[in-house]
Amino acid sequence: MKVLIWTQYFWPENFHINSVARALFEQGVKVTVLTGKPNYPEGKLFPGYKAGGVYREKFSGFDVIRVPLKERGFGTAKGLALNYLSFIISGYLFAPFALRGKKFDIVFVYAPSPLLQALPAILSPGLNMFRLYSGYRTYGRKHCRRQSS
Repeated sequence: MKVLIWTQYFWPENFHINSVARALFEQGVKVTVLTGKPNYPEGKLFPGYKAGGVYREKFSGFDVIRVPLKERGFGTAKGLALNYLSFIISGYLFAPFALRGKKFDIVFVYAPSPLLQALPAILSPGLNMFRLYSGYRTYGRKHCRRQSS
């Protein structure tokens, strides 16, 4: 099974999704993570990262693809809103290119912040995904309607 994890936050940031991704990989799932550049909680990019460009790296043996985003800064609602919005825009602009040629059985969105971050994953035409999982709801590829479990 091939799983794309779509999340703004990922290692080296400290979020539960890091453990989830590692556990899936250890169970034989082919995991790819699409995420932003790490800048939480300090609000500035971690050492070794630059704001622009798409980065590809490995974490615990699987692929991590990082798209650009605006650093959240510290203490301002405007900075936080721009940070969220920049991840959404980068998802639309960079994900189709960064994920070209890849097919996934499942796209799992981990969005502890506004669920609007899932929109690029739902609407990206090139993902060739079967289902999108986010929280407790399952959404179909073309239509965002709740399915029975």
